[in-house]
Amino acid sequence: MTTEISVAEMRAAHKRTALFLHNTPIMSSENINEKVGVPVLFKCEHLQKTGSFKVRGALNSAILAKEQEANGVIAHSSGNHGQALAWAAQKIGLPCTIVVPDNAPISKIDGMKEYNANLVFCESTVISRESVCAEQAEKLEYYFVNPYDCVSMINGHASIAFEILEQAGDDIDSIFLSVGGGGFASSVAFLIGNLRPDIEVFLVEPEDKQLSNLLANNIPCPVDTLNTMADGVRVAHVGTLCEPILRKFCTGKVISVKEEEIKEALKLVWTRLKQRIEPSAALAFAGVLYHKPEHVKRPLVILCGGNVDTNYVID
Repeated sequence: MTTEISVAEMRAAHKRTALFLHNTPIMSSENINEKVGVPVLFKCEHLQKTGSFKVRGALNSAILAKEQEANGVIAHSSGNHGQALAWAAQKIGLPCTIVVPDNAPISKIDGMKEYNANLVFCESTVISRESVCAEQAEKLEYYFVNPYDCVSMINGHASIAFEILEQAGDDIDSIFLSVGGGGFASSVAFLIGNLRPDIEVFLVEPEDKQLSNLLANNIPCPVDTLNTMADGVRVAHVGTLCEPILRKFCTGKVISVKEEEIKEALKLVWTRLKQRIEPSAALAFAGVLYHKPEHVKRPLVILCGGNVDTNYVID
């Protein structure tokens, strides 16, 4: 399995997975454009297989694992990565086990079960997730697919950036995306930074993550898990593979948003764009809605996922 993060490997991953995945649409809303003051495009990745971008990297990882004759695949996940890997493993005929924190959303747990994953529950801390997953991986002799700090995941995620360039490369000056462990962010930042350095990539985080302090001053976040409604980005630290990429391409381009801003952005997408996204996707739009840099005139927001509980109600 490749150990190189490169444009060439990203192209290979895109070719390897394209036939199985959606080329997700780009949408816009006149009402939202008026509120923001500039035209905003939305890359609707919440309409992807399994409801999130995670399936891009997961499918690439599963295909490569099968080529290496792995016994199965395993990961720890609060939901989207788990659903994605379970779907990918089922698609190509590999057993799959997911270690799930006990506070994971019911909708995401149900999704993993639908794809026949074996679920092992653990405490809702990063340490617990990683230790239980390591134990299970050793016991089962499965290939571990890290949710974010994984070469095959990072290379696989880049297919969304290829799509964006094909669909709207001449119509945007910036890309805004939510950042958690950093795998997706580093993938998009790496490819765009190499192919289209004129397009800025902004990372949007919950306010307690302090990623800008890490990238600029090498000071990490003092906690492991964030208390945020955006459950897909609760991990406080970015991966060791991701950090140097983000430092190179995104230093000075990190936007922190408040919980109320995430909620208001979620409302606006639900009611004006008419798309049922999850809070982790609304996080990216909150960065544009409330904190768009003045020089940005043609932003594109990646709506990263739509796996929200069906009984979720916005007050």
